[in-house]
Amino acid sequence: MAKKTVPVETTEEKYERAGRLEHSIECLTRDKERADIYLKISKIYAELGAYEDSKERSEACAKKAEEYRKKYRQQEEQEISRKKEEEQEQKQGGGKVRKAVLVLIVIFLVVAAAFVVFLKTKAGRYARADFYEGQENYKKSYLMFKNLKDYKDSADRSRECYYEYAGQCAKQKDYIAAKDAYRALEDYKDSEEQLTAVEIANIKKQDVGAEVLYGECRWLILEKEQDRVFLLKSVPVNGIAYNENVKGRTTTWENSSLRKYLNSAFIEETFNKPAQSRIETTTVRVLSKEKTSATEDRLFLLNAKQAQQYQEIHQNYLRDWWLIDAGVHKNTAQFVSYGVLMPYGYDVTDTNINIRPAMWVSIK
Repeated sequence: MAKKTVPVETTEEKYERAGRLEHSIECLTRDKERADIYLKISKIYAELGAYEDSKERSEACAKKAEEYRKKYRQQEEQEISRKKEEEQEQKQGGGKVRKAVLVLIVIFLVVAAAFVVFLKTKAGRYARADFYEGQENYKKSYLMFKNLKDYKDSADRSRECYYEYAGQCAKQKDYIAAKDAYRALEDYKDSEEQLTAVEIANIKKQDVGAEVLYGECRWLILEKEQDRVFLLKSVPVNGIAYNENVKGRTTTWENSSLRKYLNSAFIEETFNKPAQSRIETTTVRVLSKEKTSATEDRLFLLNAKQAQQYQEIHQNYLRDWWLIDAGVHKNTAQFVSYGVLMPYGYDVTDTNINIRPAMWVSIK
């Protein structure tokens, strides 16, 4: 049995982490903190090289960091200048002028304090959230309504603002942010349909060999045609046998428990209804010593020929994983170990060999 390896953070996961950091900056209030976070994000994108739009994002974040750094320095200079001007005014101004100014300052501070207090009340925060929604700043209004919880209709307005924010991200082709928002919204309005549309749009722009998210899993693009793509699960699933109970008969793909699981429980748990509707039914032909069988499946395993054909792509994880073909002996199935085909096979009841489902998905 091949030695198991520990998975590392993928390029897409790093890209997503940088995206989440970028979106979190809206919550910061100090320009210095914003500058520091933008610089950190720029470095993460820079490490990703030419992955998607990482280079452009790195440059944009570096520019933002410099902008906020300048603003922070300007604010410091303005504060120093203001203090100097106040000192000068105190020296030059007469008693009456100083008193008038002080009165005005006190009035201003009282009003400002009252306004600040109001803004911190639920009514004030609700009014601010309403204002930002009117300005189509849906991300900020969503967060503010969310923090108000059950105040008035805040819960409903929070979901609606988040839905609008997801739509904004999709229009701007920020598929990662749109995907996360629609996924969090679950069955709100047509969020499931929109989520699948965003995932398909992202798949369309990726090349063969890229890792993409579809449903609850990440998949590798093995092949791409005009109207459909061939996907293989990126990270294998462990703890599932090819066939759980042999019961004295020869195991075939057609009668295996794995085939039943993939095309029932797995597909239901992994994909929402709109995503399921795009998974095509494929005629799967399996060659064994006894005969060639054909089944109609939506999810299946690669055969030995395909494992060799797509070897350079599927070696992203060097783990043992099942192939659909029968092994040399009864009730064995072939598998891949460290990227190498093992045609002699292994006992189909073994649960230490992982599974990597494959499927054709329509992208029309």
